[in-house]
Amino acid sequence: MNIPVDDPRQKIKSVTVNGERMPLEDAKVSIMAPGLTFAATVFEGLRAYWNEEKQELFVFRLDDHLKRLLDSMKLLRLDEHYSVDTLREQLLEDLRSNGYREDTYIRLQSYVDDWGSMTAKGPVSTSIVSYPRPRLDAFRTGRDFAVSSWRRLDDNASPPRAKAAGNYINSRLAGLEAKESGYDGAIILTAAGRVSEGPGGCIFLVRNGVLITPGVTSGILESITRDSILKMAEETSQATEARDVDRTELYIADEIFYCGTGQEITPIISVDRVQAGNGKPGKITQAMQALYDGQVRDIAPEHRDWRTPVYGNQED
Repeated sequence: MNIPVDDPRQKIKSVTVNGERMPLEDAKVSIMAPGLTFAATVFEGLRAYWNEEKQELFVFRLDDHLKRLLDSMKLLRLDEHYSVDTLREQLLEDLRSNGYREDTYIRLQSYVDDWGSMTAKGPVSTSIVSYPRPRLDAFRTGRDFAVSSWRRLDDNASPPRAKAAGNYINSRLAGLEAKESGYDGAIILTAAGRVSEGPGGCIFLVRNGVLITPGVTSGILESITRDSILKMAEETSQATEARDVDRTELYIADEIFYCGTGQEITPIISVDRVQAGNGKPGKITQAMQALYDGQVRDIAPEHRDWRTPVYGNQED
């Protein structure tokens, strides 16, 4: 495997498959595995944040991600493989074995392995791959989005509540359409024409000082980042609403942002070339970014249970 010098894979010492650490090039899956041939795969994306002062790496809301993985497995009827406790220790050991001392992204997935039919429930394998991933410049500058012509999946068709690989075909189509049309990202509407989410994150908008986001019945993944933002907003007396959102509200919003583990909190500065507010990251967006940074890097005293230290250097 020829990997470019600046590729983050250069820093991966090992990955974890079914609890066993091995070189990345040795981690294989059968071409007939139902996880590949029928998308019988669920996954979680997590981030770990480096705190230079404490010389510690903190995984953000680790157990919440692990519990959501098990919920996704239940929805896809995959056989249970590991407990939350076992997955937690495997993930932390993967990070320790790689020795990361920088912001890191972790991909945890469970899939039907070996050989089987479309309805096979097992055998289930689990893999963990972690690698350095710095913050995107868009966190500071913002991005231009478009409303997609593709519609969001329905709970009675392919439930978006499950973080399943197959659901991301919908996201891929919307994302490709946006990029090919000259935009940075997409906003997907429900079949009823209400705002749902983006290809890899949830949508928030600000109107008249109120932070608004589509509800959990709007075809969204029940985002952990979204939940964190709503909790932080409540604790700082920021008015919030979780409700149905019309497309036209995007065009008259004072601020809009996109959130998720990969996206963190990314300002959206225009939708369909209609400028949001003054076309720059807004005050409420920036305030939420600051609160978020305080949480993920173990700077804020609140919610210590949201942060799991990797190397054991957390202060009591």
